[in-house]
Amino acid sequence: MFKNRSYMLGIGTGIIVGALLLQLMSVRASAPGPSSLALEEMDPTKLKEEAAKYYQVFDKNAKVYTQTELDAAVQKKVKEETDKLAAAKAQEPPKVETVNRTVIYVQPNLDATAVAELLVKSGLITDRKAFATELQKQGGNTKLQVGFHVFEGQVDMQQVVTNLITAQ
Repeated sequence: MFKNRSYMLGIGTGIIVGALLLQLMSVRASAPGPSSLALEEMDPTKLKEEAAKYYQVFDKNAKVYTQTELDAAVQKKVKEETDKLAAAKAQEPPKVETVNRTVIYVQPNLDATAVAELLVKSGLITDRKAFATELQKQGGNTKLQVGFHVFEGQVDMQQVVTNLITAQ
């Protein structure tokens, strides 16, 4: 038995320290602290404050909706608003048709192919080659004017080229 004396001392010391810690924890748990107030001791406002730290707290007479009730109320409001909008549109006079206006900015040092690409993207022309031939026919490959060019309504290829070569 003397051979395992150090192990026996360790086990004995561990049991004693464990018993002391257990006793200390049980004494601490029974002592009243500031955070462990009984519910009966708290007034309603203090109880509400403590509960608000961990939960959503609502007044007793406040209406709390479930998700289905909320969805139904939102759908009802949306329907009312669409009905109002439809009624307002029915009473509006028809709008005057506006002219389709397109404004294009030609930057310095743009060649004819870049301008043709710009015109195709804006929807003024559909054929790049036809634009290039019309531009060459009018001698405008080097005469493209830098700046803003305004096109109103439907324009044909000749009007587009004339607008791009003439100064605004």
